[in-house]
Amino acid sequence: MPATVSTEAVLDLIRTELIDSGVEEETITPEAKFDDLDIDSLDAAELMATIKRKFHITIPRAELADVTVGQLAANVAEKAGL
Repeated sequence: MPATVSTEAVLDLIRTELIDSGVEEETITPEAKFDDLDIDSLDAAELMATIKRKFHITIPRAELADVTVGQLAANVAEKAGL
């Protein structure tokens, strides 16, 4: 894992995971809220597991409520860079 993690790298990972879960690519913007992306709890759990595996940090699924894709990416980048 690199010493610093960019928000853009995290955004790319989130986009890839969401597209693999069936979310329409054009709906995945930094401003999009997870609540509006039509992902189920299994998809959310898989996303959190991927983030944990890739960046070695844990983000509780509950933190996806009322959070944008960009906010999650920034949060992960910040925690992973510590």
